[in-house]
Amino acid sequence: MIAFRDFSPRQSGQSVGIDRALVEANEWLKRTGTSPLSIETLKNVSGTMAISSSDTGLRVWYLVVGTTGATG
Repeated sequence: MIAFRDFSPRQSGQSVGIDRALVEANEWLKRTGTSPLSIETLKNVSGTMAISSSDTGLRVWYLVVGTTGATG
């Protein structure tokens, strides 16, 4: 089974940037011994006429070991 964990660090309600999310993701991967399957950048897109976007964090996809999936 696969799962994901988001890393979107915030301080006082404001984003502190993608760099901090990368540090937190790396610390979590090292601490848990998890091997990522994929890493995505999370974006915040807003606007109606002019579109603006900003990187708000990371999503780490990983394999959950020891779970049984549906068979078929």
